[in-house]
Amino acid sequence: MGPRVLIAGGGTGGHAIPALAIAEAIQRRSAEARFLFVGTARGVESRVVPKAGFDLELISVISLSRSLNASLIRFPFVLLKGFAESLGLVRGFKPDLAICTGGYVSGPVGLAAAMFGIPLAIHDSNVLPGITLRVLSRAASLVMLGFEDAMRKVGGSAQAVVGNPTRLARDDIGREAAREAFGMSPDRKTLLVVGGSQGARSLNNAVRDALPQLMDAKVQVVWQTGPLDYDDRSRDAEPYGDRVSTVAFIDDMPTACRAADLAVTRAGAMTIAELNLYGIPAILVPLATASENHQELNARAMERAGWAKMILQRDINGETLGQSVSTLMGDRRGLAQMSEKSAARGVGDAAERIVDTLASQDLIRL
Repeated sequence: MGPRVLIAGGGTGGHAIPALAIAEAIQRRSAEARFLFVGTARGVESRVVPKAGFDLELISVISLSRSLNASLIRFPFVLLKGFAESLGLVRGFKPDLAICTGGYVSGPVGLAAAMFGIPLAIHDSNVLPGITLRVLSRAASLVMLGFEDAMRKVGGSAQAVVGNPTRLARDDIGREAAREAFGMSPDRKTLLVVGGSQGARSLNNAVRDALPQLMDAKVQVVWQTGPLDYDDRSRDAEPYGDRVSTVAFIDDMPTACRAADLAVTRAGAMTIAELNLYGIPAILVPLATASENHQELNARAMERAGWAKMILQRDINGETLGQSVSTLMGDRRGLAQMSEKSAARGVGDAAERIVDTLASQDLIRL
């Protein structure tokens, strides 16, 4: 019999993707392992977990509002309901181990597992661990972190810096072939723009306004617009022909990364991990509404590491973006050094490290 593993993490891809990567790494070691994911109906996990072939149960969870409104009043009642639902899931599934990767769903699930005496391991991917995992860390047998900067910000009896697991695999496609896959010149400097799975309106507006300057700098653009902006941005790109490739969503991120000399993205932990995996330097535009401003903290840490530049959302416009991209693209030596520093932070085996750490702590038997 393989281990029975309960996994909670979701709301955004930054929580759901590490959870899936960890499960798949365990599955590679133990084909008999059994998994139960717990998430919410509105989170990205409701789509990606079943698609990956894992069982998913949904519980009642809402985010904690920072202002006095109906959501704040409802929060404790929904939390209690979600906790009761989690107790039922733990009782029914009888896991050998619970793993939480963040998001509000982790709270009731982690507490329910602890109440039943189930070993609890948590993984946080940000420079500032989320409030849910900071609370759970007191009850955890093992706290695993994506960044060393986060170690002093959580408790827990055992801590390990393991990197951030992604589901991307390094491949052998070359830069020229990757660019041709997007219908672009194999020889021209290439900018990758990713505003998240839903795009980012302010970032898209800045890219639109920067296009003339980028064309003058002889830069071509692979532009993930998000589905809501796709039609408008495709029209914006039409005058530039094959020098601007717009897509609603990039399904093949490895090829997009191989094509790029530089990326403009949000500063979510998973985006950062993917860029580092391929050694891509970046201009990071942190999401201003991210909880506890964690994306700005991520971006500042990456800027200090020397492979990224940060532009705050309030400062992003066509002029600042166009100038920043042109300056970086025009400094071939500096861009190469940033690429080296990005690659040095890449952790391609983070999921395997997590499984090794779980096994070394006798939290899982494979």
